Amino acid sequence: MAASLLRKSVTGVLQVPRLATNFLFSKSLPVLAVEPARCASKKAGGTVRNKKGRTKKKYRGLKAQDGSFVHSHDVLATQYGLRFYPGENVLLDPDCTLRAAYDGIVVISTETLNPYPDSPLYAPTQNGLVLQKKFIHVIPTPLHGKFRLLSET
Repeated sequence: MAASLLRKSVTGVLQVPRLATNFLFSKSLPVLAVEPARCASKKAGGTVRNKKGRTKKKYRGLKAQDGSFVHSHDVLATQYGLRFYPGENVLLDPDCTLRAAYDGIVVISTETLNPYPDSPLYAPTQNGLVLQKKFIHVIPTPLHGKFRLLSET
């Protein structure tokens, strides 16, 4: 009924008569609410595939070979767990990355593991189990010994 009262002018603008505005905005009559209808649509995203066998390489392993020169805090090995153990002058990061503590020559050796008492490997080694593990050491370069006092310069 209200739609029949609305007219378009020549310019295309809706003209609402005064009587229709009173009808549309009166407080005594209920206002009809228009609810939008939902249309069917595709979900966003593709199909889920398992990543097994297609994961990206992490490039873990030895980064400095035996006999090579490294600077302090250079990465010697990246690993998942302890495949290589830290030796002399080698730092162990929380993610088990081995770093050089000083400038020097890298030495990789195989040694018998002697774990701390709170280690889970302590009891088997006390019962006679011999564990051979690879250790990475850094032999620091010797100091040159040519020092001058500041007063002599």
